[in-house]
Amino acid sequence: MATISVPSELDVADKFAILVAQSLSGNSAYIRAKETIQEMVEKGDIDETQKAEIIASIVGSATNNINSTSMSTALAWASAEKEIELKKLELAKQLDILDQDALIKQAQVDQTNTAIRLSKIESKRIYGTAVFDVGGNITSLDSTGKVAKDMELTDEQIGKIGFENDLVQQKIKESYAAVHKIIADTYVNYGSYTYSGLTVGGVTGVTQSHSGTFKTLSDTQKDIAIEQAKGYTYNAWANALTGSASMLGTAIASEVFDFTPGSPGQLLLDTILGTAQNLKSASSTSDDAVPF
Repeated sequence: MATISVPSELDVADKFAILVAQSLSGNSAYIRAKETIQEMVEKGDIDETQKAEIIASIVGSATNNINSTSMSTALAWASAEKEIELKKLELAKQLDILDQDALIKQAQVDQTNTAIRLSKIESKRIYGTAVFDVGGNITSLDSTGKVAKDMELTDEQIGKIGFENDLVQQKIKESYAAVHKIIADTYVNYGSYTYSGLTVGGVTGVTQSHSGTFKTLSDTQKDIAIEQAKGYTYNAWANALTGSASMLGTAIASEVFDFTPGSPGQLLLDTILGTAQNLKSASSTSDDAVPF
């Protein structure tokens, strides 16, 4: 950066002195006039009195003219120098400004180049590498960019959604089958029923609605349970009757027991009779064969 100092005062006095000295020296008009008057005196063209008058007139006029002209010229000279110095200062400042503008322009160029580079990097990252024809039109684009990967991911997600939809449809069918199984199992096991309501305590007001000829699994299991109970009861009474008969035979053989009314023998006979009657009931088809 150039540095130029400009004094605040105008250098007029020195210039004025120089101009006055130049006006009064050498071949100046003042000297030539003085020499011309001297030659006229020597030739006798004028006398000493006229010489004094002419010199006084010329000196006064010349002095005023020289002073006035020199001062004006000194002022103009000093002003011109000051203006030149100011011009130099202005030019220096302009050069500084141009230098700064050049730096700014270079920074802007660097920034633009960086932005272009980043834009290319971002474009490659987002869209991948493109191939252009002479007209600037894209002819091909590889699949390395984010957009291509997003499209692949989208396609995969679409396929996944389709697969999940198929899975959901299968689950729906499984749910239908499970519901059908529950209903079918309920109907086979218990038949059809109506109910009046459903509360936190369960189903209320349940009424059988299937006909009596419809045999449910629970009805069958009940019949099987009854028959099994009959078998258990029959075996029990048969075993009891066998034991009682054996005891009766032993008592008769011993010839000790008395079978008169109220005697132990009579009580044994009554017990055998009751056991025989229960065994007879256990072999019947009535629900009464199962004692409760």
